[in-house]
Amino acid sequence: MKTGTVHLFLGDEQYLIENKIKRLINDSGAGEYNVSYYDLEISSLSEALSDALTPPFMSDAKVIVIKNPLFLTAEKNLDKEEKKRFLDYLDAPMETTVLIINGYNIDPDERKQEVKKLLAGSVNYSRELSEIEMYGWIKRQGAINNVVITDEAAREFYRIVGKDLMNAKNELDKLIAYAGDNATVTVEAVRKVAIKEIQNDVYALSNAIVDQDRNKAVRIYRDLIKIGNAANFLFSLVAKSMRELLTVNLMLKSGYNQADVAASMGVSSGRAYYMVKNARSLDYELLRKYVAQLSELDYKIKSGQTDVRTGLEFFLFGI
Repeated sequence: MKTGTVHLFLGDEQYLIENKIKRLINDSGAGEYNVSYYDLEISSLSEALSDALTPPFMSDAKVIVIKNPLFLTAEKNLDKEEKKRFLDYLDAPMETTVLIINGYNIDPDERKQEVKKLLAGSVNYSRELSEIEMYGWIKRQGAINNVVITDEAAREFYRIVGKDLMNAKNELDKLIAYAGDNATVTVEAVRKVAIKEIQNDVYALSNAIVDQDRNKAVRIYRDLIKIGNAANFLFSLVAKSMRELLTVNLMLKSGYNQADVAASMGVSSGRAYYMVKNARSLDYELLRKYVAQLSELDYKIKSGQTDVRTGLEFFLFGI
C-alpha cells in the first residue's frame, strides 16, 4: 500500500467507516506499534501532526488516525499557526505515514481551505443503508457465520434493532451465538434475544429519542412496559437524559471538550464520548423544547392531570 497519503472518511454510518479504516490500517503493514489514535476532543491537531512527521519504529510505515475533526466544520476553527501547519502537511505528507481522518457524522465546511484540499484528495463516503440493503446485510452476516437467517427473521430483526450497524452487529453476534452453528434463525429466536437485550439496555429508549425515531421510541417504550419496567422509572430516565444533553450542548457551545464534559458531569470518558456525540446530533432549540415539555409533563403528573404512562407515550409521539 502507498504511504505518504491522507485519507478522509465521511458519512453517518460509523460501523462501515470504522471497518474501512481497519482494512486500510491492515493494508498499510504498519503493525500495532506504529498505529496511533488522536481524539481531537482530548488531544490537539498539532500532537497528531508531530507524530505523523516522526519516522515509524522498525517498520516501513506508520498510521495516524484522527477522530472528531471538528476543525473541518463551521463549528470550530484552527488557530493561524495550526492551520498553516496542517495545510503544509497536506501539501507534503510524510512519505512513511498514512494519515487517516475519521469524519464520522460531521458536516465539513467546504468554504475552508483545509476542507477544499482534503476533498480534492482521497475521500471515502459511507452512508446509512436502506431498509432493503439492511435485510441483505443481516442475511450475509448470518451466512458468514454458517447460520441461515430467514427473510422473516431479517425483517423482524430490523424492526427491533433499526439501522445503526454498530448496534446491529453487536445484536447479530448475540443472535448467532444463541442460534449455534449451522442453525436457522427464526422470527421467534429474534424476538427472544432482542427483547432480552432491550430489557438489559433501557437507554435504547433515550437513544431513539436522540435519533428522532418516533416509531422506534414508541415501540421500545411499549416493549419496556410489557416486560415489567415501571413507567415512572422510564420517565425519570428520559427526563434526566434530555437535561444532561442540554447541559452538554451548552458546554460545547462554550468551547468545552469531551474531557471537560467527563470531569464536570462526573462520568467516564466513554460515557462522555456518547453524551457529546448525542448532544451534537440534536439542535439546541429542539433539546430545550424537549426539556420544557418534560418539565410540563412532570407537573401534570404530580398534579394529577395525567398519568405517567399515557403522558410519556404522548411525548414520544411528538418527537
